[in-house]
Amino acid sequence: MFNLLRRIETQNSVILLYLTPAVLLTLVFFVLPLAFIIYMSFQQWTGVGPVTHVGPENFTHLLNDPIFKRALLNTLSWVFVGIFIHTPLCLLVALVLWRRPFMWKVFRTIFVFPNVISTTAIAFLWYFIFHIDLGLLNNLLSILGLANWRRAWLSDLQTALWGTQLPFIIYIGFGMVLFLTQISTIPSEIFEAARIDGASEWQQDFYITIPLIKRAIALQALFVVGYVLKMFEYPFIMTGGGPANSTMNLSLYIYRKMITANQYGLSMAAGVVTLIVGLVLMSFVFLVLRRFERE
Repeated sequence: MFNLLRRIETQNSVILLYLTPAVLLTLVFFVLPLAFIIYMSFQQWTGVGPVTHVGPENFTHLLNDPIFKRALLNTLSWVFVGIFIHTPLCLLVALVLWRRPFMWKVFRTIFVFPNVISTTAIAFLWYFIFHIDLGLLNNLLSILGLANWRRAWLSDLQTALWGTQLPFIIYIGFGMVLFLTQISTIPSEIFEAARIDGASEWQQDFYITIPLIKRAIALQALFVVGYVLKMFEYPFIMTGGGPANSTMNLSLYIYRKMITANQYGLSMAAGVVTLIVGLVLMSFVFLVLRRFERE
């Protein structure tokens, strides 16, 4: 009995030895900064001088700020595009490449390659693609005899937002690899039995593959939500939030209020709202996943 207790005590000591650094890192780099942000969201501070407590005034200002409302709606638009366009596109390409068509390794490399390039570089690339005079898109339209379709894509209220979203939609390497990895874990016997029963390829995808990788789909949705909430490079570099704040998102709004306007308390309040939006969206993804698992 004494030896058993001593063994349990030793195991607990080893567990604590491994957990202590993780707990300390989480406390220092997550819990304390988060507590500071929440505290500062109720203060007014310009970055220098004394801090003034203003209570919920910062949040009231956000509710009455049309630019913040536009930033919030645009961010939700990014989430919608990421979950319902970007993620299905990743899944579609993964399903095609999983069957190893001709030159599938080449196409897989092409799809993954943009993920190793800086997002800033990609944003600059697409800025020049959409440029009104130097842009590849407008010059291509002129060559094809569609010069009347030329426009200032990133300066037009009707096209600026989707122009900044397009690079995010088509660069699908990460999600594609995630789905390919998950599909490879499905036993081949399941597909062989389905083929013997006369199931077509799309029926195998719809009734076997997709249901068996629903956890990976939910994980991709969580990644999309996290990525979109901190999305900064595309709107900042391609449009600067314009025209008329039509491409403003929460990250760019926080940046402007903190760096440009020196309204640190207001920017912290916007950060708290962003955190709440993220928690709500992630909770929704988990609820949908749980419902699918019950069914």
